[in-house]
Amino acid sequence: MLKEENIKYETYYKLLLSTGMRRGEACGLRWSDVDWTDHSIHIQRNVIKISGEDIIVKEPKTVSSDRYVYFSVEMEALLHDYRQYCEDEAERYENRRITENDYMFRRKDTDLPMTPNTFTWRFKLILKKHGLPENLTVHSLRHTAASLLIANGTDVATVAGILGHSQVSTTVHINYPHTSDYLKAKAA
Repeated sequence: MLKEENIKYETYYKLLLSTGMRRGEACGLRWSDVDWTDHSIHIQRNVIKISGEDIIVKEPKTVSSDRYVYFSVEMEALLHDYRQYCEDEAERYENRRITENDYMFRRKDTDLPMTPNTFTWRFKLILKKHGLPENLTVHSLRHTAASLLIANGTDVATVAGILGHSQVSTTVHINYPHTSDYLKAKAA
């Protein structure tokens, strides 16, 4: 992997960590989903790949999963750098300019998105290379995003909306029980 290609993976993982997106939702992003003025991203697609089958781009997991997430000024700078990287790559290898309809995380020489498994595989390599716990997953970034939001004082209903959960109870009881313990301790 070329050193400059690292920006693709850095952008993907930081996007998940900062917004709580699901891995397939990030793969389904098109450049047109980014609203630079509002610092928001419209999540409206999900990418799945089943072994031996074609890549499937479909609607998000639930109705509430079709949502907007917001990004920081730091994330905006990384997204701009990554967009420039994508433009340079398209021009260099495909002799074309990227369009707003291009997937942000696109397979080279195709109009197809990259698959979540590509990022999962790369994540495992990063963990191993740096001696980090190998039981972590890309989905751990989503859990971390939720935990950080709650620890920062964001109410659980807002966190549920950011994550695209249709019920607040999913956020509190199923995926993030340790955050409710944190909130109890903080309240005390």
